[in-house]
Formats: sequence, structure tokens, C-alpha cells
Amino acid sequence: MEIGDGKFARMLNWIDGDLWSQVQDINESQKGQLGRLIATVDSKLATVDCTIFRTTLDQPFGWNALQASELVADIALIKDAELRDQVSIIFDRITNATLAKVLALPHQLIHNDANDNNVVVSNGAVSGLIDFGDLIYAPRVCGLAVGCAYQLDANDPVASIYSIVRGYHEVSALSADELEVLFDLICLRVATSVVMAHKQLAADPGNEYLSISQDFFRSLLPALTSVSDRLSHYRLRNACGYEAHPDSRHVRQWLATTDAKISDVVMPPFADAKKIWLDWSGENKNIARSWEAIEAEMKSTGADVAIGHYCEDRNVYESDFFVDEGKESRTVHLAVDLFAPAGTPVYAALDGKVFLFHDNTAHLDNGPMIVLEHQTDQGVKFHTLYAHLSRASLDGLSVGKEIKAGQQIATMGTEEVNVGWPPHTHFQIIMDLCDMAHDIWGVAAVSELPVWRSMCPNPNLILRIPEGTDVHAHMKTETLAQEREVVLSRALSLNFQKHLEIVSGKGAYLYDRAGGKYLDLVNNVAHLGHSHPRVVAAAHKQMLTLNTNTRYYNQNAIEYARALAGTLPDPLSVVFFVNSGSEANDLALRLARTHTKAKGMMVLEHAYHGHVTSIVDISPYKFNGPGGEGCPDHVRVAPIPDAYKGIHRGEGSGEKYAADFAKTLETLDQPLCAFISESIVSSGGQVPLAPGFLKQAFATTRAAGGLCISDEVQIGMGRMGKTFWGFELHDVVPDIVTIGKPLGSGHPLAAVVTTPEIANSFITGMEYFNTFGGNPVSAAIGQTVLDVIVDESLQRNALNVGNYLMNGVRDLGKSIESIGDVRGSGLFIGVEFVTDRASQSPGTQITKDLIEFARENGVFLSSDGPADNVLKIKPPMIIGKAEVDIFLDILARGLRA
Repeated sequence: MEIGDGKFARMLNWIDGDLWSQVQDINESQKGQLGRLIATVDSKLATVDCTIFRTTLDQPFGWNALQASELVADIALIKDAELRDQVSIIFDRITNATLAKVLALPHQLIHNDANDNNVVVSNGAVSGLIDFGDLIYAPRVCGLAVGCAYQLDANDPVASIYSIVRGYHEVSALSADELEVLFDLICLRVATSVVMAHKQLAADPGNEYLSISQDFFRSLLPALTSVSDRLSHYRLRNACGYEAHPDSRHVRQWLATTDAKISDVVMPPFADAKKIWLDWSGENKNIARSWEAIEAEMKSTGADVAIGHYCEDRNVYESDFFVDEGKESRTVHLAVDLFAPAGTPVYAALDGKVFLFHDNTAHLDNGPMIVLEHQTDQGVKFHTLYAHLSRASLDGLSVGKEIKAGQQIATMGTEEVNVGWPPHTHFQIIMDLCDMAHDIWGVAAVSELPVWRSMCPNPNLILRIPEGTDVHAHMKTETLAQEREVVLSRALSLNFQKHLEIVSGKGAYLYDRAGGKYLDLVNNVAHLGHSHPRVVAAAHKQMLTLNTNTRYYNQNAIEYARALAGTLPDPLSVVFFVNSGSEANDLALRLARTHTKAKGMMVLEHAYHGHVTSIVDISPYKFNGPGGEGCPDHVRVAPIPDAYKGIHRGEGSGEKYAADFAKTLETLDQPLCAFISESIVSSGGQVPLAPGFLKQAFATTRAAGGLCISDEVQIGMGRMGKTFWGFELHDVVPDIVTIGKPLGSGHPLAAVVTTPEIANSFITGMEYFNTFGGNPVSAAIGQTVLDVIVDESLQRNALNVGNYLMNGVRDLGKSIESIGDVRGSGLFIGVEFVTDRASQSPGTQITKDLIEFARENGVFLSSDGPADNVLKIKPPMIIGKAEVDIFLDILARGLRA
């Protein structure tokens, strides 16, 4: 605000909490919060028109990164020669190259001082940013760099700021140009702090505050000046979801399509060489490690060459060479190994020139090695590395020497020359040596695997081994979590407060990476249980034979359609195969609109029918939920017929809800197309429709000219126990049935079944075609699922085990007041928790705590309902009473804890 005489003042709200610098044990979550806070502040400041402040904002200011050149002369004030040299290295790099790129970025008002004494933390969470005295007009990445500079760890400066950068990127996406300069700007802030401290101390030697942070920054400078700025750039790109090396995709595409000569690296014609593959992974306890063992294996199979995989997480890197002090061991192979007898000739794969050559003599290092430089038709440079050669291979080489594709450049060395490795050629593609020269890594840390897959693409782009070389080493769970945040949409949710990496499933159980076993009471998708052997066998058998579309006669689709329709009452007899429940409901909507020539829709409160746009429009759970846009004009929402806690309860409530349905329909100001409903409203909290409602609602719908659609995506295929389909519980026959989740027992398969009359209406001249719908593999799987339901008596099992489970929970409810209601049919069950039975106030926290308790004790549960206070229990249909007893024990202990 202006206070007169051309002066302005800032007024800030007080923020309770501790300064970041006072908080012990800062974690990655808090770093992410800091990044998000800086981005949020930047976004707000970007809206400020600071035209009238520009003179002030642009005045000489030592903390303005854009004025770095003005500080160069002050570096001389640093008396410590080593420290002065380190600072000079950074300033030289920034002022000679980086600064011009920074100046070209968009400018805005930025905070510019998110140091550890200006960030406030309350109750373990970042709560505010103070001190707006360093505001400048500059690219926003300058402000992010300041925040990062105070969070650096000398052990691995780049990894230490991943969370901050990702947090910023989540709120306000960083561009590739901003990421290119970020690391240099971070280094500049550290170097600037050192220069400014010496400058200010020279003017005011007794001011101890001026030395704040100096020990910290001084400890960082050796790491910041020794690490490759380019590699740091690539790592930060990867942290934000960009491909680590910006040219890697181009090089991969060029290698895949070029007309340039690509020659065999060994044994031309290499395609004719008989090959075996060596397993050097950590899981293999019997590694053929010596040449004698490898040679014996080759001789026993008649192999000419043994292949060592790309991207294999190995347990053979035992030397200290593969461990940097305080850091993770490097174990993932970035090359393809070609094992053959010592003396085997090695050839250049591509035209190029010698970039470097060296004899690396450390134990288990590369031994004699050659790096060639190549370039694509666009002038993009990359390298190939040939390691573990004979010493004679280096004779006559010189940097810059031209090499032709197919020219012999080396022979394989002996185990002695190759410092402990059996004879082979380590062949690697490298985008950038990142100032490592002959010490370039041939193996990477598992946590940095995505970076190095980009930096060192699969050599099979050149070797062209049809069987493949990439074994896709498993990333750490922590890396998967970080990658998911930037590679997959954050709109995708995860189960549980402590997220799990699930790696396998069998029957009713899922298993995590650490070997944890969990009873799965949530996944109705795995209808027959996880990895059912008959489903796996059916898929495998058909995939070996044929998988194509429905433009040809194929018995699988025809027989399966007949079998599926055979589970439904007349006149439901025409089947459309699709791939998901959302797709099925979208097609059902198209069928209904085409048949009725109308658009108006009736739906139930809290209903959810899918994720595609047309179906979100008829899903109150979505359009009335967070991020929703409200009810569309062509849709009317009737009250959910909940006899437990709805507006009508108990005996006769179904008829009252049906009357409400009719009144709601009267408000529709356009012709009715259809009414769509589940028979148990899953997203509403596993709510069975009040008795009598659905029959009357169907009659009302048809009287108004609409069609009746039963959404069986969640509840069908025998899960109800008493009946095969949910709508059969209400003695109705719909016009259209949609089926999804259980149909393929984990395979993406869904269907729409309708009447001949409606199906005929859809024949308008516009062809209907679905690329994957009804393909032979999906049809084979679907038929097998139907067969297994019958063969294993799973519908009967659903009835018996479901009743056993509900009775068990009801028995617990006699002594546990928080169990408000137990409802459902078969193995589609809801348990509603309340804090008070009389008022039925939702026990949301009770439910949440129970789910976490169950996870900790090996049972997966989930919740639903408007208040998120209903356990939804919809397990694989194969569970038995033994599994139910496990659940009941966990439920009792969890609720009594």
C-alpha cells in the first residue's frame, strides 16, 4: 500500500508456527509442500501488475540472479583460494552461457527468498512464506532455485531437491526451458550467498548474521562444482516427467528408421549366430560367472555367443568401484554383453570417429575401452561404447580418427586384461558422457533407472536381436511412487494411507513387493479369484492361435454371445461386446437414444455409471461431487430408495420412493430416453433398492416412453447369490443390460445385451465397430468365466458365504454399537458405521481407521457412500468361510481397539 511521499509498505498476516530452520528431520513430504507453496505464491504474484514498481524491482540488488555479472568483481573478496575457485567456476558457467537463457524466459513478480528462515511450519506441515523484502521481476524459476538452494544435501544435491521441484511442478508445470537452467540457478544462489557474505562482512565485520548459512553453503560447493550440470539437468527433467535426455527419443527413432549402414558388432552375419542368454540377475543364485562356466554352457547348447541382458539388476558388481560413498550401489546394467572367446573381433556398428579410448585398470572396471561418436541426419550427437577389449585394440587410435561401420576396431580381451570379467564386449549407447570421460557408468542405481534408460537407450536398436535384450529391471517402490506422480495423472487415486506395491495375486489373496499377503475383500473385478488357472490357460491358448476383430467369422464370439444371452430372460438376446463398464453404459445410452429419439434421463441419487463424458453426465456421484459441474438439463435425479436412512424408511418405503420417482420425472421438460439404475447402488453405499421400487419405476418409465437400463457392471454374474443378475431380485426385465467388471475376471471385457427390437433400431446405416470388442481372446476368457462359475458352483458359494459373513457382522453388532447396518445380497455387502445408532450419524473416521487397521493386519477393505462410512465388501467369488472368519476377527479387533 502507498503511504505517501512515493513510499510503499507491505502488510502481512501473522503466521503461527516454527521456522523451517528450527524443524528437525525435514521429510520429503514437507519438501513437496514447500515446492507447492512456492508455486502457489508465484501463481498469485503473476497476476500482479507491477508496472509502477518496475524501477524499484529492477534496481541494483545483489540477490537478483539476473544481475549475476555485477557480482563477478566481488569474488576477489574471498581470500580462501579453493573457495574462490569453486565460486568462480559457477559464476563463469552462468554468466557465459546460462544467464542468456534465463533472460529469455517469461518474467513476473517473484518472492525470491524462500530460504529456511522464511518458511513457516505448523503441526508438521508447511504453512506459510514470510519476508517479501526481496521481491524482483524475473523468471519464476529463479525463485524456485532459491527455495531449492537451502534444501541441498552435499551427498547428492540433485536428488535432495526432487521433491521440491516435483511439488512446484504439480501446481504450476515447469517448462523444458526452465528445467534447463534450474540447476545452474541453484548453484548461482549458493555461490551468490558466499560472495554476498564476504562483501557484506567486509563492510560490517562484526555482524554475525551476515555469516548465516555460510558453513552450509561452503560444504555444498565441492559437490556442486564436481557434479555434471548437464546430468543434473537431465535428472531434473526426469523428476518432472519429461524424458531425461531431450534428444534420446530422436536418436532412438533415427536408429530404428535410418538408411545409414548399421553393422554387426561381433560375428557377422550376427543374425546367423546361435545365441543363448545369461541370467545375471539378483534372483539367480547359480550365476555362470567365470569364462569356464559360460563356455561350458555355450558348448552344451552349441551357441556361438552368450547374451547378457540390458537393464538387468545384477548381483555381480562387488567392487567398491560401483559404490560411491554414502550413496546407493549401482547394479543395473546399461549395456548388452556379448560373450565369446578372447580374441573375437569387434566391429564398429556405425560410421563415426574416436571420441576417447582408455585402459581402465581398476578391479571389475571396463578394462581397455573405446568410445565412438556418431551423429544423426539432424546433427544430434551420441556415442557407442565398446569395453573389455584387448590392450592391443587401443594401438594406433587417436581422438578424432574416422571409423567406418563394419570396420574392425578391436578384439575381446582376456579375463586378466579385463580386470576380473570373463571375455565379452560390453556394448552401450550413450547420449552424453556428462564429463565422466572414460569413467562413464556402465551400470546405474536402481533409483535412477528412468534417467539412465533415457541416457543409455537399449543397444538392441543397433544389435537387432529379434528375441530382445531388455529385461526391465524392477524399480524400487519409492521410485515407482515418484514416477507415478509425474508420468500418470495425479487424478488417479491410490488405496490406503500407506501406499502399496502389489506384485502378484492368487485366489483371494494379493501380495506386495516385500512378500506381504493380503486377503482381498475389495476386487470384484477378479470374479473367479486372482490368476485363476483356467482363465490364464484360456487366454494363453487363444493368444497362441489368433486375436483379431469381429469382421470375420469366429466361433468364440458367437458361442460366447449365445452363452451370455442364455443367462438372461427373454427378449434380451442381442449382444454387443465392448471393453469396460463405462464403454458399455455409453453404448447403452446410444442404443436408447437411437431407439427413442429422445435424450431425457432419469437416474438415482449418488449413482455412478462410468468415467466417459456421456456417462459422467448421468452420474450424480460425479457431477454433484468434487470437480463436478452439476446436473445437466436433460437429467433428473430421483431420491435413492434407501430403506435404512433415506427420506422414507421401513415397510412400504419402496412404494413411496416410486411415487417420488414419478414426481421427479414430471419435472423433466423433454421426452424421456431412459432410466438407468443398479439394483444395489454401489457408490451410494451398497444400498439395496427398497422392495417394490424398481418394478414401479420401470412401469413409470415405460409409460413415459422411456427404456429401462439395468447396470450390472458391479453386481452381476452370480454375485447376488439368490439370482444371477441383480435386477432379478426385483422381478423385472430391463430393455438393456450392461455388464462389465466380472465378465473377464480381470481381463478388460464388457457387454451390452438388449432386445432384437432395440438392436434393429441401431441399424441406421452408420456402422458400429469396436476394435477389441468380441475379439477371440476376450471371448475365450469370457466363456471360461461363465464355465467356471457353473463348474465351481460360485453362485451358490456367493449365497452361502455371503449370508455367513452378514450374519457374522450382525452378531458383532449386538455388542459393537458402531455397526449401524449390514445389507446386501450374496457377496455384494455393505456395512455402515455410525457414531450413534439413534441419529445414524455417519462414522466416517471409524470406517477410515478400520480400513487402515485391516490393511496393517493383512486384509484389504474399502469404503463408499456419501459420507464414506460404508465398508464395501465385494471379494472374489471363491472366498470361503475361513476367509470370512479372518475378516470377522479383524473387524472385531479393529472396532474394539
